Amino acid sequence: MSFKHLFIRYASYLLSSRGPARLLRRFTEGQGIIFTLHRVLPETQGNFQPNKLLEITPEFLRSTILQVRRAGYEFVSLDAALERLKQNDESLGKFAVLTFDDGYKDNRDVAYPILKELGVPFTLFVTSSYSNHNSELWWIILEKLIAKNGHLSFEGEGQTYEYDCGSQAEKQQAFDDARCVFITHLSEKEQRAVIRRTAEKYGVDWRALCGELILSFEELAELAQDPLVTLGTHTDTHPMLARLGSTEEIRLHITNGLKEMEQQLGVKPSVLAYPYGFKQAVDARCEAVAQELGFVAAVTTQPGTLSASNLKRAYHLPRVSLNGLHQNQRMVDMYLTGTAFAAYHAVQWVRSIVTRA
Repeated sequence: MSFKHLFIRYASYLLSSRGPARLLRRFTEGQGIIFTLHRVLPETQGNFQPNKLLEITPEFLRSTILQVRRAGYEFVSLDAALERLKQNDESLGKFAVLTFDDGYKDNRDVAYPILKELGVPFTLFVTSSYSNHNSELWWIILEKLIAKNGHLSFEGEGQTYEYDCGSQAEKQQAFDDARCVFITHLSEKEQRAVIRRTAEKYGVDWRALCGELILSFEELAELAQDPLVTLGTHTDTHPMLARLGSTEEIRLHITNGLKEMEQQLGVKPSVLAYPYGFKQAVDARCEAVAQELGFVAAVTTQPGTLSASNLKRAYHLPRVSLNGLHQNQRMVDMYLTGTAFAAYHAVQWVRSIVTRA
């Protein structure tokens, strides 16, 4: 578990509305909050589920919506949230926004019936090549490869990587190590080539997997007929934009996704979600391109609540992850106070100073 998740878990009481941090809440909770979600699935059992943080249960989704409403928040669309920040009028009340990244079919099949019943608007951020079923969900493929095999090997950029995957502990370590290779050591282009070659080597049909898990453009078009649904863009192939070598490459991946959505759906999204979205995945070039292309805003996955001051950096808005590691009411309560994020950023600042010293 990453430092961020450990910090949030063990600080949950101190930073909840019932702990000492309640005294700071009025300074940290802001006017609203944007939640990031990926998948909504029934609870499953298994010792090896390294992508579990990307899943919440339908029960937790429902309970979170009700809890947030009890706390005095109104669920609004992302466009409406941005308009409220511009108005900066406290009389409008606090708001919450639900956003789903990548376009998984369970968003429609499991989450949507709950959201429809409760009247909750939401945004789906679409990765165009996923919805064309012509790209690789490499983190899911990697999980499947390790789960099925006692040993895994692949080659990339002149180096061979080998992992023992016999025990549960070895499988988890293999996933963590290989994930690091894919997002830090291999280039974006080589990452895709390696995962495709490896999937084919071990008999995993990556195209079929994409079609099995991701909503097609036809399915997205049908779903988007509901006024509760807004579509945003998540680039074409889900690259970590800050790792790309040039601003032109960043622009190309974003515009390719936009053009495909316009052609397939007849809509031009006004908001961009950066793939991955964490600190190392988004740089100043990304923000500049998002502004240049005329987006109203762009969202990260860097945690924080929202206030009007965030509009000074509208192409770097924070979002708060609802994930499988923190499915309880105290965590949601802590998220709403905003104190966890202020404390986390303070600790990170101290760590950066210590590291440089």
